[in-house]
Amino acid sequence: MILSTIASHSSLQILLGAKEEGFRTRLYVKPERKAFYASTGLADELVTTKDMSAILNDDGIIVPHGSFVAYLGLEAIENAEARFFGNRRFLKWETAFELQDRALDEAGIPRVRVIKPEEVEPEEFYFVRIEGPKGGSGHFIARGEELEEKLEGLKEPHRIEEFIPGVYLYVHFFYSPILERLELLGVDERVVIADGNARWPVKPLPYTITGNVGVALRESLLPRLYDYGLAFVEAMRKLEPPGIIGPFALHFAYDGAFRAIGFASRIDGGSNALHWYGRLYWREPMSMGRRIAREINLALKEERLEEVVS
Repeated sequence: MILSTIASHSSLQILLGAKEEGFRTRLYVKPERKAFYASTGLADELVTTKDMSAILNDDGIIVPHGSFVAYLGLEAIENAEARFFGNRRFLKWETAFELQDRALDEAGIPRVRVIKPEEVEPEEFYFVRIEGPKGGSGHFIARGEELEEKLEGLKEPHRIEEFIPGVYLYVHFFYSPILERLELLGVDERVVIADGNARWPVKPLPYTITGNVGVALRESLLPRLYDYGLAFVEAMRKLEPPGIIGPFALHFAYDGAFRAIGFASRIDGGSNALHWYGRLYWREPMSMGRRIAREINLALKEERLEEVVS
């Protein structure tokens, strides 16, 4: 059995986890990135290509991540004959505001308030969010009196949200159909270019994500987040049967209350940070990449592979 993915986003931990669980690995890499990925020795087969759609003809099990929709497109992914780990139809739910809102509302998870243009107050701060998984690129904060000017010429789908001056937390879950168990495997914060404004407050810097830092939350907050995860799993079971298989992440602003700002419907880049919560379930280090491979192993042993691939 071989596990395959694209050289980007979270492919390193996917490959490392696959190797730790005894699988062969295949990596599709662009020529200009080949030297680095080859140096790690994590890929048993390195397929060098400028066209990432080559992976859609792969004969192994494909593990999708946050670059797949950007590289391949939803239609190509959903129509491919190759086998994907997880419910490939779940991937589209993170790509549109309407779908994200529908899923979060179905789960009963409170979310950040969306502001209509006529509701904007001149002295208030607002967060303008670009639709889809953009890695923070294009997002910005602005005072109400600045919004009209800043939104002129913005062609990408976007919306205005209330700005919450709190902590932004990204919570990583794994749902196992084999064990019928939800696992909370980590929490992270994002390191964004705009953090530099604290050191050099001369001009507004972009919110493009450059990295992730693991967070050990106050233990009293974990049960509430776990309940949100359970509710989300139940909601997606209704909205996109058979529901969630494997990794997802819920994204929150927290100022004493949690309000969702979105979610990831696959392995989230923040799982690349160091997290220890996997030990709660496995009594050993368990990255999200390894957890994916572990689930495939469990499915193979019980002859239930069809329950974790689509």
